[in-house]
Amino acid sequence: MNWVGLQMLRHDRAKFLAMIVAVALAVFLMQNQAAILASMLSMTASQIRDVEDANLWVTEPDVECFDQVKPVRDITLQQVRGIPGVAWATPLLKIDAIARQRSGKLNTVTVLGVDDATLVGLPRRMRLGNAEAIRERDTVLIDPGGYALFFPGQPLELGKTLKIHNQTLRIVGISDASPPFTGLPLLHTSRTTATALNLGEERSTTFVLARSAPGTDPEQVSRQISERTGLRARTTDQFARDAMRFYGSQGVPLLFMVTIAIGLVVGAAITGQTFLMFVKENARHLAMLKVVGTTERQLGVMMTAQAGLVLFIGSCLGSGLAAAVCELVRQQPFLRGLFLPGWIAISSCAALALVTGVAVILSFQQVRKLEPAAVFR
Repeated sequence: MNWVGLQMLRHDRAKFLAMIVAVALAVFLMQNQAAILASMLSMTASQIRDVEDANLWVTEPDVECFDQVKPVRDITLQQVRGIPGVAWATPLLKIDAIARQRSGKLNTVTVLGVDDATLVGLPRRMRLGNAEAIRERDTVLIDPGGYALFFPGQPLELGKTLKIHNQTLRIVGISDASPPFTGLPLLHTSRTTATALNLGEERSTTFVLARSAPGTDPEQVSRQISERTGLRARTTDQFARDAMRFYGSQGVPLLFMVTIAIGLVVGAAITGQTFLMFVKENARHLAMLKVVGTTERQLGVMMTAQAGLVLFIGSCLGSGLAAAVCELVRQQPFLRGLFLPGWIAISSCAALALVTGVAVILSFQQVRKLEPAAVFR
């Protein structure tokens, strides 16, 4: 019987293709928008997760994410080092400044000044150069997006310069740092160099990075730091979740969710309506099957097989298109963080399958009402 149902689809190619296209477009739209949303939320914590050496972050009490800059007192570093359970602690300075290239092109950049001695906070992966070269004064690492912005169309090359506050900075490495949520170029340098760029601010520590001692619970150590210093101490995972929760509560994620819902509704509506039309136009054939003794259960299985084939082909095409678009967009330096999680692909196909199942049930109700005598009318 399933073979008969598939032959019915093959002979009505227009509706067969229409249902496949509807499913493919719905899957593509849902997966594309969901991938962008997931990538954006992931990038809110990208600079936090890039710091792999430390597992504790200490900030001012009202700081909710990495992009909120409020320096702590310099004495905070010594206070954190004195907390039982803290193996070590280092400062991290984050500032936003205007950088300009020799030709005059300028843009706001994010400068991260890491501890000169330990270099905790530097990206571990490099595309070109050596990260430890920033120990030299007035040298920086730049991320691929920033390099492409300031030197468009030029191959990766060390030795180029940027100027911030009339101070010339030499690029000694191209880092493979995760793309920031803000989309701003990312510069890593020593804290000494960054402090000289931090005009108008007396404090030179934005975050205190720390590591819990072996055998201790990082969450318990973070609570002790908060109780003794009055500051906000979070583990890396907690701080990352805080950042994603902070940006997730804004209006932009809601817009993506609306688009995802629209894709599901439109795709389901077109697929369901086309399938209902297909059943109506093939009512005589279905009635004939009843005449020859086909049971309702067999008809139900046949219709499920028809819908399953449409859903399988459409989902494969839509998922493939979504993955191809993500891979194409990833070639852009600032969008290199875009990815399509496997759970999004599976969830979107499952959601559409659920809605398609409802359409099959409604269509089957019409088939049950068919009288075998309809074939003779």
